[in-house]
Amino acid sequence: MFPARRDFEQMILNTGTGILIHEASSKNILWANPAACRMFGFTLDELKPLKAHHMSGQERQYRREVGVAWLQSAVVHGSSRKQWKYRAKDGTDFLTDARATLVRCEDGPVVMVEFRNIAEEVELQEELSWVSESLQRIMTHTSAGIVVLDDDNCIDDISPLAAQLFGRTPAELAGVHLEDLGRCEPRLTSDHVAERLDTRAGSVSIQQEITKDDGSMVWLAGELEIVAHDGMRSRVLTVRDVTDRVEWERRTAYQEANLQYLSRYHAMGDMAMILAHELGQPLAASTNYLSGLKARVSAETVDARSLAYGIDQIEKQLNRAADIVSSVKRYVRRIESTAALMDLNETVEESLYFVRLRAAEQGVRVYAEIPDRDLAVQGENVLIGQVIVNLCVNALDEIVRPTTEVKELAVQTGEADGAAFVVIRDQGRGMTEAPGDRLASGAFSSKQDGSGIGLIISEHIVERHGGTIQYLPNTPSGTAVRVALPLVQPTPGEH
Repeated sequence: MFPARRDFEQMILNTGTGILIHEASSKNILWANPAACRMFGFTLDELKPLKAHHMSGQERQYRREVGVAWLQSAVVHGSSRKQWKYRAKDGTDFLTDARATLVRCEDGPVVMVEFRNIAEEVELQEELSWVSESLQRIMTHTSAGIVVLDDDNCIDDISPLAAQLFGRTPAELAGVHLEDLGRCEPRLTSDHVAERLDTRAGSVSIQQEITKDDGSMVWLAGELEIVAHDGMRSRVLTVRDVTDRVEWERRTAYQEANLQYLSRYHAMGDMAMILAHELGQPLAASTNYLSGLKARVSAETVDARSLAYGIDQIEKQLNRAADIVSSVKRYVRRIESTAALMDLNETVEESLYFVRLRAAEQGVRVYAEIPDRDLAVQGENVLIGQVIVNLCVNALDEIVRPTTEVKELAVQTGEADGAAFVVIRDQGRGMTEAPGDRLASGAFSSKQDGSGIGLIISEHIVERHGGTIQYLPNTPSGTAVRVALPLVQPTPGEH
């Protein structure tokens, strides 16, 4: 069964495609369907007298003679297709995809123009084109390269920049196993990588060291992830050059290690001087007692009580030497350890043992105000201890000056504002005679032969532990050096 003529007429009247019927010779409008009238905003009677320049866009490519030539092409060739911009009654333009077709009717030939509004399609196409071009620009100019790997981690595709990072061309890298270009960390075949990539939206950070043909080393870093597209899953690595960052980290690590070396070297130097000086006294006394015993044993009569007394004194002196050695061992027992939870009060007590030895020989009294509770900080015991020793020795050098009347060194610990602190006070000349720009070199003691390296290292150690050193005026005179370190809450059983 075929549709009747009236059915075709209903289809024409109800289609969403606009239809204009032009007379083939004059190009005048003879008829328009309702869809065309709606698009133009004109009634059929308003449309009929209009010419091309009345109902077309104002750009040069839509001027009247161009429109007439387009319709005439359909008369000559049977059909002609063109993008044409029409103008509605309210002055707005709309772009169409239009096809003009010659139709021979009983009353003479006409040109039927079928058109549909494609403004939204063009806008979408332009947007898609912009996105595509933008992605291409990103791929071309961004500092990150893209590498597509197959399931065996061989290169399926690679962006020009990524190839440049590897020092090759894309063609040279096609099919090459990624780890043949340089060891990856972690290894691409490791369980860790497999587990991360199997998780939803999972990715894993990869670092790779590349040796280029010219012998130069390059460090690359990126994110490896699974990208699903077109029913497929691809391994995509976004990679960038991090050589500068790696070299900076290495330099920083070297400087950090060098700082620790200098600090420990300085600490061991102090310990060596203490041992040399302090062990000299008991050993010399023991030698004297031994000489006396030898003389008594050589005598014709031997006094047993004198021998016993001499032996007791030798034993005391040797025990004192053993105590000094044991204390040094305790002090440096963690010299190779990394940062750990420590009690600042305990470290100060250990440090003051050596300070008191130095102070006693110089006639300086040491007063310590240390509360009976833990002050938990994160750090290295030997380094923090060396800071305390350095600051106290520097204060002692000021106290023993002839112009310093009060021969006392005061040390106090405590906590305030979330920090543990130790304050070291002397009543010397204070900072009034020391230029402010020399404080960082420990110049408040005004030592003429001092390099200040001890306190420079001390400041670096404290800063590295997240703390601060302040040089403050003491009351009634002198200097108060305050070292503050962040307090931490120890977990049960940890010390």
